[in-house]
Amino acid sequence: MPLFLCRWPNGDCSVVSARNTEGAIEELDQVGNAEGCPITPVHEFQIHLTLTDRDELALERLGDGTGPEIIACAYPALDRALADAYSDGAFDNYENLPPDRRAAIARAVEEERRRIDVDRSQTAEPLTELGRDIKQQLDLPTVVIDRTVRHAATTTLKRFKGRAKPS
Repeated sequence: MPLFLCRWPNGDCSVVSARNTEGAIEELDQVGNAEGCPITPVHEFQIHLTLTDRDELALERLGDGTGPEIIACAYPALDRALADAYSDGAFDNYENLPPDRRAAIARAVEEERRRIDVDRSQTAEPLTELGRDIKQQLDLPTVVIDRTVRHAATTTLKRFKGRAKPS
């Protein structure tokens, strides 16, 4: 199943496995409503998790190609700032960068946190009036609402017993 990267308006990102973009939006509802957020396929992805003493999984690190692919895909201003900061090959890590290059990276991070403005006016409306009411109240993704309403309607119709056959 393909992986998709969702770039949230606050600068965060999520990676999810789904059949398609619609399925990704449905899965991402565990985090928030991803409608209108940039969602792109991820081609190279690897994470390393460590088991903590508190029986939880914690991110140890990303695979070598994962971070650069995500940065290039989801954070173009930061990608440019990093390319500029390391372009001359004089520095090999952030700690060794001079203050002006660190400041340029910090400005790019701030720009990235403000760059995405979600426009949900372009997203599809739910198919039913009930669905539109639910969307207005709960801000759920349309795909989740339509699936839930369809399931509830199907269940109700299966249980429906008519009075009698019309004559």
